[in-house]
Amino acid sequence: MKKSILAAALLAATTAFAAAPSALDLTTPAGFQRSCAEMPVSAPRPAAARQAPQGSQENSGAALRFLESADSLPNDDARLAWVICRDVDQVRDLITWGTRGMATLDKAHPSKEQVVAEVTRKVDELREQLRRSRLQLQRVQLGNRTSLLIAPGQWQLDLNGNGQQEAWETWFFALPRPHDGASQPRLPDNDEDRYRREFDANALIRLDQSDVLWALSYHQFLEGLLTTVRAFDFDPDHGELVLSRPALLRSAHGLIAAGLATSEQLRRSVLAETDDEHEWVANPRQKSSVFPIPTTAADFETWRALLQELDAVWKGRHLLPTTRGARGLLASTAPLCPAGQGLDVARLFKSPPPAGTRVGLDRMPALNNQSCRTVDAAHPLSNLSTRLDRAASEAGGMAALRYLYWVN
Repeated sequence: MKKSILAAALLAATTAFAAAPSALDLTTPAGFQRSCAEMPVSAPRPAAARQAPQGSQENSGAALRFLESADSLPNDDARLAWVICRDVDQVRDLITWGTRGMATLDKAHPSKEQVVAEVTRKVDELREQLRRSRLQLQRVQLGNRTSLLIAPGQWQLDLNGNGQQEAWETWFFALPRPHDGASQPRLPDNDEDRYRREFDANALIRLDQSDVLWALSYHQFLEGLLTTVRAFDFDPDHGELVLSRPALLRSAHGLIAAGLATSEQLRRSVLAETDDEHEWVANPRQKSSVFPIPTTAADFETWRALLQELDAVWKGRHLLPTTRGARGLLASTAPLCPAGQGLDVARLFKSPPPAGTRVGLDRMPALNNQSCRTVDAAHPLSNLSTRLDRAASEAGGMAALRYLYWVN
């Protein structure tokens, strides 16, 4: 009887949430906080689960409950809101951990091993959260319809957990105003006048399938990067990385390959759009966009060509020039391979060196029999390094790189 009553209550709650998607408001500070508080992810984990070591029974149980709650979301609008709320909360948690949490640890005079263990724990936690968000994004299929209206500049939180909301926290998620000038990266500060000049707290985006692909590719890339990091352990005594989990390199290769494919889907999806209302990444025909820099047909061609070359490198069709005397941005990795050979990235990730291989700034693993391949007509050297060098040196090149950062 009790189970029947509980099932009926859960069904009623789910039905009510599905019937009232207008209740989701991600355009005002109050609406954002209320909408996120109503998400299943906002339910606090038990203290024991929060403090349990990675992989412990308590921690695994808490993660499973969270994942089941997210999978019960009734529609794509709710899934997008869940991902946004989860990701913003992860940013808040990461900043709080990086400031107050690490400061508290530092006061305890930890050993190098303790610091490494704490950073490792956080990387594992972030990887798991990215995975959960990625799984939800993969389920979203909006087709030609649009979804939520969002205003990132209204997602205003106490990010460092000190009980106050300073100017940099108020403006942290605000979008830079669109401009075509040189980028001037700066660390967050409390210069309110600068934020008002350079950022738009009221910028609106109407989410569509292109925006879903944009977010998904970022999640795939970031999860792949952190998975690569966790393939290694850091030996603080020798200042070296130790390849302890080679299988994770294979997982990372798949994630990043998926990210490249999603980025190409995104490029094509944006180019195919015919509407023009509160756009994020916009094609050259769309004018109602809050994207930080203008987009031109040349930008989309650069995007296509770079993705094509990255895909060829990632899948081992083109080799990276990593021999002695190699030139360009990749020269710092040389010499990994003998003369006449190049680095096969696909081999390196999919057939990695054995566990226990050590990597240091002055000590690279012997790869010539495993990840190096003879340069020939079927496997030419990649021109990726030349492309990056040219983009960084030519007039407007850094603007092109900045554009590629925004579109991932």
